[in-house]
Amino acid sequence: MRFEDRYSRIAEGPEPQEIVLLMGRGCFWKKCSFCDYHEDRGSDAEAIPLDLRVLDQVTGEFGRLVVLNSGSYFELPREIRDKILEICRKKGIRHLHMESHWQMAEKTRALKAGLLAEGIALHPRIGIETFDEDFREDIMIKGMGRGISPEAIAEIYDECCLLFGMEGQSPAQFERDVAIARDHFSRVYINIFNDNTTAVKADPALIRWFMEKQYPALSKDPTFCVLVENTELGVGD
Repeated sequence: MRFEDRYSRIAEGPEPQEIVLLMGRGCFWKKCSFCDYHEDRGSDAEAIPLDLRVLDQVTGEFGRLVVLNSGSYFELPREIRDKILEICRKKGIRHLHMESHWQMAEKTRALKAGLLAEGIALHPRIGIETFDEDFREDIMIKGMGRGISPEAIAEIYDECCLLFGMEGQSPAQFERDVAIARDHFSRVYINIFNDNTTAVKADPALIRWFMEKQYPALSKDPTFCVLVENTELGVGD
């Protein structure tokens, strides 16, 4: 990935923000059937100098920083996590967004409480992909487990990601996912599945249905951010 693809700024919309895509040790799970994102990883010796260069671009102009990496925030080197918080404090960033896997929910809860005590609002994001637990666990292999209510997830996570357009999904599943997400999360990212190096394939008919029946309304709803392409936030490749 090019260095230039690791920093972005979005000045328009409901939440102007800076976005960094950092390199960590890679997702600990690495079992999601649809995902090859975990390949963006490196040793600390490689990741730390790269991430520091990326973070040097953060100005704090919007008071909001989104930190992304291939895995959970806690899989970034400690030095980088410390640097992120230092930047937030020094540059007046009062809203920090990050991602973590459900298996790191308690770490996320603790970080959220700790930062709130010093005036920084942490907005954790989780890749739920779908609330259909059988599909999520048996087909997507997300590793979240079963019997987890949306309310329990939303107690810790402010934002969620949904994934749609894979073979085997359906319009009814998507409509249910959107309704649940709308009721429980302040911000919902809808990622349309793009073919990658995994064996999972996109379903063109489902994606056409989405673009015709769902996209026009969702693209105007401030609760939702629809990413038809993986790079629409200005980071990644």
